[in-house]
Amino acid sequence: MNCNPRIETNNSTSLFTQVGINCTNDPSVWWAEDQPSYVSDKSDPNGNYGKCLGYISVPAGSQCAGSFWSVSRICRCDTPSSSPSTFGAGYSNGMITTEEKWIFEQVLAPGDVGVLTHFWITYGTSVDNGVIVRYYIDSEKNASIQFTPSLACGVGYYDYHGPWGTKWFGKGANDAGWFNNFRIPFQKSIVVTVQHLYGNFSGFYMIVRGSINIPISVGGITLPKNARMNQFVINGTYQPLEFVPLVNISSGPGVHWMVTISAGSNNLNFLEGCFHAYFDGNNAFPGVVLSTGTEDYFDSAWYFNAGQFHLPVSGFTHFNLNNTSVTWSAYRFHEMDPLFFKHGFQFVWRIGDIDDAAGMKCMMLTGSNIAGSPGPTEVIAYAWERRHYQQQFLPSKNQQQLLPPKDQQQLLPPKDQQQFLLPKDQIPLNLRIKQPVLIKLK
Repeated sequence: MNCNPRIETNNSTSLFTQVGINCTNDPSVWWAEDQPSYVSDKSDPNGNYGKCLGYISVPAGSQCAGSFWSVSRICRCDTPSSSPSTFGAGYSNGMITTEEKWIFEQVLAPGDVGVLTHFWITYGTSVDNGVIVRYYIDSEKNASIQFTPSLACGVGYYDYHGPWGTKWFGKGANDAGWFNNFRIPFQKSIVVTVQHLYGNFSGFYMIVRGSINIPISVGGITLPKNARMNQFVINGTYQPLEFVPLVNISSGPGVHWMVTISAGSNNLNFLEGCFHAYFDGNNAFPGVVLSTGTEDYFDSAWYFNAGQFHLPVSGFTHFNLNNTSVTWSAYRFHEMDPLFFKHGFQFVWRIGDIDDAAGMKCMMLTGSNIAGSPGPTEVIAYAWERRHYQQQFLPSKNQQQLLPPKDQQQLLPPKDQQQFLLPKDQIPLNLRIKQPVLIKLK
């Protein structure tokens, strides 16, 4: 059931009648995004219970995302179909608020596989800190993919420098303009929402787009249709020589897709740390050494001494150094050199490292010959893995999800949402987004 923001009421209540709603007509013209709607809650603060509101002079772009707790919204929705093969939506000049806002939903016809292929968002630069986008895949209650747009585009500390871009992501404006072309597959449905953690802001724009039944490949190998993108999130402070568990998958096949790391410390010596990967249950240190220092993994050298860059495989996207602190971020794709695994995968990064007697790093778990003087380091990281079958894996205990809270309910009804009006007493108290009235147009 895929909803179009354009709805034509012909300035009458006939659409309400079509879904079995007998309401009191209200002659007022459209005035709010949650309209046209039926006031379904007796405790409506404006005394409008039983009325049909805002069906006169409805704007062409009145979004289905509009909501108010006491009303049920009418939307124009179509039966799931394999045609057209491309889907999407745009949200123009709206508000981003502390209340989670529904932006888009796509429900597939049986046997189809959907792939979200494009995401773009913009707002004022000052709004960047606090924006959270969520993808709810296949009717899941908690969003398995959720991100801040800048970090999903490889940039930490909301670095505003632009424009720049690769085929996978980038920044096209001074004020936001973040875009991301990661292919996010789903088997049944996808719901996209947005929220701001700290305030309400106008001047918000967003676009999402995708296709049906298109292949996904990594390193020249086409993945199975039931492949799924898993996101791992790290958000914590790590001590010198501690290993940061970027990915911890105990079993099953897949491929490591990419990672973005954002870090802050009291000096640059945390960059001495090496990256290690452990494949298929072989957890013996040092595993496969993926770098001889942090900057080496991101295809640079000597503490990134050539400055920031945004290349197709890797990028150095933020740097700020003063006498007491340093902040830094970088990204790395494994599309050209895929890291496939069959029976589990662990991927770790160390905060600083130890030299052995010959002066080589990455081979010592313990020792006193520490490279420099690394300090405690704050790390926020996103790691993205393509899994080859549908099973949601829990992150390790050190991996912290940003949001939502554990008790957050499913935002929109699952595929059995053929009912056109959800009774008020069936709506969970902590549901943040009002269920819309859905109309199936023939």
